[in-house]
Amino acid sequence: MPDYTYYRDTYLGEDIPEEEFPRFAQRAADELAYMRDVYAVAPRRGLDPDEAENMALCAVADAMYEFAQEDEARGLTGVTVGSVHETYAAPPELCATTLSLRAAHYRHEAGYYLQIGRWLPHA
Repeated sequence: MPDYTYYRDTYLGEDIPEEEFPRFAQRAADELAYMRDVYAVAPRRGLDPDEAENMALCAVADAMYEFAQEDEARGLTGVTVGSVHETYAAPPELCATTLSLRAAHYRHEAGYYLQIGRWLPHA
């Protein structure tokens, strides 16, 4: 699994803070493992298999981090600047459609480095 140095220097990632990278990298690895259970997955032509896997993991981790930021921002319902007052709502449960669209987005992001589909021969 790639580390934060790989994410920053090779993948050229800029969004995920170093202290949060291990959590998002593990979640991305789990998502890629799930993809392998459901679809045939192979590195894109011309890419080293390990490099393709690491880049795909970073791409999915970035997407997951961005969704987490959006979810967190939606929780803020009010702010008062004059004597500082903040109000937060409980984050809404994500509907099945949203979860499905996010999974499709993860496949799209990983697809820059991996071929993902039922049409590929399973390894």
